[in-house]
Amino acid sequence: MNTAPVARLTLATDAEYAEFAALQLKEYARQLVRAGEVAAEDGAAAAAERLQDLLADRLRPIGHTFFVATPAQGSFRIGWVWLSPAPEFIGSGRDHTRWLSQLTVEELHRGRGWGRAILIATEQHCVSIGVAWIWLRVFNWNQVARRLYTSHGYELANQFATDAHLRKILLGTCRPTPA
Repeated sequence: MNTAPVARLTLATDAEYAEFAALQLKEYARQLVRAGEVAAEDGAAAAAERLQDLLADRLRPIGHTFFVATPAQGSFRIGWVWLSPAPEFIGSGRDHTRWLSQLTVEELHRGRGWGRAILIATEQHCVSIGVAWIWLRVFNWNQVARRLYTSHGYELANQFATDAHLRKILLGTCRPTPA
């Protein structure tokens, strides 16, 4: 019998946070280049500029949360999650909204259902702390991630040239937030 994997999220330690930040810098540079937002030779510099608060560890004190994802019955890392406070453009209801800044499945574990498992664990965490909405950005080129999110109930909120904002309601009594 083949059962779906189950992920567990634990807060990143200082060392894990530092490792995530270094990995995220490289990954974000790759994503920006692939999206066509910057030229290949400018990817690392653009990522470093946009992620300077992450790299300097100025985000955790202002409400950003970083998790390591492991199998529910294991101790090896399968991925990362970065949850942020909702950005200003979300409008009213920001205090009950989180922005999924990054969900990463380690390359070795991709294609095995871990993305869905991490997403479910992230949503369960959000519900447990009273979050009603999750918003996120997904690059247009990343069809694997987009399929994951839409198959899990995320809806298009804003479509842009290189990316889109998706959102999902987690608590059924909430009214839509402005797009």
